[in-house]
Amino acid sequence: MIRIEKIGINNYRKFYGDNATTVSLDNDITAIVGANNSGKTSLVELLSNIFKEKDYLNIEDMNSKARFQNELKIKQIINDKKISKEDKLHKLKEIHKELKKITIELSIKYDDKDNIELFSSYLLDLDIMKKNFYFLIEYEYIPAKEEEILGILENKINFIEIYSMLQPKIYYCNEDFENKIRIADKSNFYKLFNYHCVYAIRKLADTSDEKQNFLSKHLLKTVQNNTNWKENVKELILGINSLLNEKDLSSKVDKITLEHIKKTLRSFSKTNGGNTGNLGVDFKLENKDIEKVLLDFIHIYFEQDEGMKIKEQKQGLGYSNLIYLLLEAQIFSEKIDTRKANLLIFEEPEAHLHPQMENIFIRYINVIAKGESNNEVTEVTEVTEVTEVTEVTEVTEVTEVTEAIKAKLMSEIEAGKLNVAATTEETTVQNTDTNTAEIKEKNIPFQMLITSHSSEMTKSIGLDNIRVFRSNGHTESNVYDLCSFINKDDTDKEFYEKFFQFNMVDMVFADKLILFEGDAERLLFKYLISQMDKYEDLSSQYISFIQVGGAYAHKYLDLINFLEIKTLIFTDIDYEYKKEDIELNTSTVISEILKRETSNDTIKQFVKKTKIDDIYKKSKQTNGEYLENKMVCLKFQTENDGYARTLEDAMLKKLLQKDNVFTKISKKDFGEIITDYKLLMSNTYKEETTIRDRIDKLQNKTDFMYALIYSDKIKEAIPQYIEEGLDWLKG
Repeated sequence: MIRIEKIGINNYRKFYGDNATTVSLDNDITAIVGANNSGKTSLVELLSNIFKEKDYLNIEDMNSKARFQNELKIKQIINDKKISKEDKLHKLKEIHKELKKITIELSIKYDDKDNIELFSSYLLDLDIMKKNFYFLIEYEYIPAKEEEILGILENKINFIEIYSMLQPKIYYCNEDFENKIRIADKSNFYKLFNYHCVYAIRKLADTSDEKQNFLSKHLLKTVQNNTNWKENVKELILGINSLLNEKDLSSKVDKITLEHIKKTLRSFSKTNGGNTGNLGVDFKLENKDIEKVLLDFIHIYFEQDEGMKIKEQKQGLGYSNLIYLLLEAQIFSEKIDTRKANLLIFEEPEAHLHPQMENIFIRYINVIAKGESNNEVTEVTEVTEVTEVTEVTEVTEVTEVTEAIKAKLMSEIEAGKLNVAATTEETTVQNTDTNTAEIKEKNIPFQMLITSHSSEMTKSIGLDNIRVFRSNGHTESNVYDLCSFINKDDTDKEFYEKFFQFNMVDMVFADKLILFEGDAERLLFKYLISQMDKYEDLSSQYISFIQVGGAYAHKYLDLINFLEIKTLIFTDIDYEYKKEDIELNTSTVISEILKRETSNDTIKQFVKKTKIDDIYKKSKQTNGEYLENKMVCLKFQTENDGYARTLEDAMLKKLLQKDNVFTKISKKDFGEIITDYKLLMSNTYKEETTIRDRIDKLQNKTDFMYALIYSDKIKEAIPQYIEEGLDWLKG
């Protein structure tokens, strides 16, 4: 299969740098995922321009930094007092050759069995081991005319008005995108590609009138190029024309509808002395007519379990959109040209789709793209046509003939002579998410590219197929190829493939991450960020909250580092706590705790220490930044949190304003604390207790957190390490 292997982009919108930003495409499906304003739509618009002969790129499409550098270079020449006007004129005539351009590098891959007759003229490298063609597209400034430059130098014209137009030039070249040879006729380049994009803005509207028979009409496109369809239509037209002649429809319509018009024309002819000729009606169907007739009465319906049939315009928009997307894939698959690079794009197909529909869409598209065999059964929803004839009252012979035409069409369809199926197999739409259907064996040689900001859509796609777009400030975007990440030798591939779809998928869309251990932490962080003015800046960002547990947080580091996301990790110090500790006095138990070791694997991996005293000391030195990557911060309880072992005892210590979690509290006082603060926890049966001991016996940490939030005591109970972590994250 001839395919697009790589696309290199530079100086286009948010794609900027010393080297081109490279997007690699898989042989079947490539998913471009990322948050809003990360560059997904920009890529789609760029591909639509370079493959559809639009040439719509203009100076506004140039990256703002590149454009600023170009304007600065031009301004320096204009304002240079050390050179003459003639020298300035010469330099400004040639300056377009030095200015930054929008560049697109295309690498096209082929196999030995492929027919490369269309590409053969563009081969520069004669190495038989290489199977690539390379193209370079440059959008450069149009050279300024001499009179325009003189106007600039005489301050009659603003130079930005002149240096603001771009022109495209297309070259074929070697693998370094050098030794380029210009393709004089650009249309020859466009002929190398079969491209179609299904944009995010749907043609379907959420009203019955606006989507009336849309799918039925779209369905007809899937069969218009089918050989059997064309032959059967010819046979059908002959049969209908014979029926029209038999019923003498032309004479009947002439008599009923045109007699009055003829009289008017005769009167008009007498007044101007002219001869308008005779007006008549001739009923004779041709190819273009039969499609109009079919569209009037062929309808999709959705059959319920009870056998009830619902017209397409009465069905939900999401379900209709799913069918629309699948029809687009089917239509494109029928137009494949194996001599070309065939690319189908779905821009944000999740629009108007329920998450379950998104999953069905991806699974169906996977089957089509990979050419699964007919024993591959997939849960998908498919579409077919069913005809419906509306009952009418027979009031005239014209109506009788019209119904006879419809009956003729119906009989042809029912007899199997006229097949208008949307897919190659006979199927029926069922209004259920669990219907299964076989996909016929069909090898479809084309690539698909899907853009999405949906977590559900993304987790349905394999890691190898995902390319992540992330904004780097307001003017740049970076591309992260998860295929290269997952296939690195030192990547724990099994871990990421198992857990990505469960709790890592939101990472690719996040501005920042918070990793934590349990549900109680999730409640706390979401509440603080959404309710406290102090963290208002964080509330306006997309923070992804990921529950990882204390033993596995460090395993996420490889992906975090790869995606370059600012990440805050909260975990518990998890020192050993013994039952007899409650019998010890405060100073003694603290001394014992400092000698013990943490059982937390994440702390061990980050701090590289195990003894609690050493961990506390290292924490003071680093302030949470233990790694070379200063984009990651680890926070846990320290002596500043009263030697707390977990989040809950650190919060209770802060709420009660005690020196540490081992301070003794009488049974009576603790009972009053539980009542006054409306805490969901039990008192002790002993005469006195400690915060650490009570939290150690806490049955439900989530209920404890709910109670603090509900009683409005949560802001008074924020431990120091939590505040330090959130302050770091917002910085």
